[in-house]
Amino acid sequence: MSPLSRRCPLTAWLLLSSLFLALPAQIAPNCLAEVNSGRKPVIATITWRGQTEAERGFIDGLREKVHEPTILTFDANQSRAAVEEILESLGSRHIDLIYVFGTTATQLVLSRVKNIPVVFNIVSRPVASGIIADRQRSGNNATGVSLEIPVHHQLKALKKVVDFRVLGVIYNPRELNSVIHTRMVRDLEVPMGFRLEEFCIRNATDIPRVLGDLKGRADAVYIPADSFSISFGKEIMTLVNGFNIPSLSAAESMVPENGVLLALVPDYYQLGRMAAEKGARILAGDAPGEIPSSCPEYFRMWVNMRTARQINIQIPLSLLMIADKIVR
Repeated sequence: MSPLSRRCPLTAWLLLSSLFLALPAQIAPNCLAEVNSGRKPVIATITWRGQTEAERGFIDGLREKVHEPTILTFDANQSRAAVEEILESLGSRHIDLIYVFGTTATQLVLSRVKNIPVVFNIVSRPVASGIIADRQRSGNNATGVSLEIPVHHQLKALKKVVDFRVLGVIYNPRELNSVIHTRMVRDLEVPMGFRLEEFCIRNATDIPRVLGDLKGRADAVYIPADSFSISFGKEIMTLVNGFNIPSLSAAESMVPENGVLLALVPDYYQLGRMAAEKGARILAGDAPGEIPSSCPEYFRMWVNMRTARQINIQIPLSLLMIADKIVR
C-alpha cells in the first residue's frame, strides 16, 4: 500500500436498478428463519455493465462466510428495461438477498423493493442521493458500501503532472454518480485555481462531436467512474490521447484498458468483500437497516507510462515512487 493511500475523507461502483410493478406478487418475502434453520440462502446479484472485481470480491467473501449459498447472476447491460425483465424473472423464486451495483441502479431497486434486504456496492454519496437516510441506520431495507472518490487528492496528483488552468470533465449527465463527482470538482475550482469545462456525453454519437474541439478548451481531463464512459473508454481516450491531453479517471480499469494516464481509486475487489460482510450478517439475522454502511479506507495509485510516452508527458518521480500499479 502506497504512502498516498489513506482513509476515506468523505462519505459516499454503481449497483443496479429495477422497476417493480407488483413486487409482493412477484418475489416472495425474505424469510430469515428458514435461512437460519438450514435452508440454503438464495442471493441475486444484478450488475449494470457486466461482472467487475467488486462482484468477484462479493461472491468470494460470501462463500467464505455463508454455507453453500445459491448465487444467481444477472447483467442488465446498462438497460433499465433489462432490469425490469430480470426482476420479473425472479418472481417465482424465493430470494433472500439482492446485491446491486451502482447509484442509479440502487435508487431504482429501492424505489420498488421493500421486503427483501438489499446490499448496494459502488454507490456515490448514498445519503445525498437518497438511497439511505443515514450511514449508521439506513431507515430502509438496505445497507452497503459507497464509492467515496477522493477528488481533491486525485486532482492534486494530476496537478503534479500538469499545472492545468482549465480542467475538462467528460461525463454522462444521466448518471447521478457522475453528476455528483462533477459538482465535487466544481467546488474545487477556487481552492485549486482552475476553471471547469464540462463535456457531456449521452450516447456514442456524442463522442466525436462533443470532444472534437477538446484540444483548445482543456489543459487536462477528468473522467468520473460512470458506466457509459467506461463502456466507451477506448473511443473517448483515442481522442483525448490524440490531442496529447493528460487524463485522470475515477475508474482503475480505464488505465490499463483504455490508456488513461492516472487513477487514484479504491480496490473494487476489497469493496466487494466489504459488501459480503454485510450480506452475511443479514443472512445470519441482522436487519439491514441496523448495519452501518461503509466507505473504502485506502486508495491505489495507477500510472500509465505507455500513455505518458505517447503524449510526451513526464511523470514526476514523486508519483512513480508511490504508485501501486504502473502500466509499462
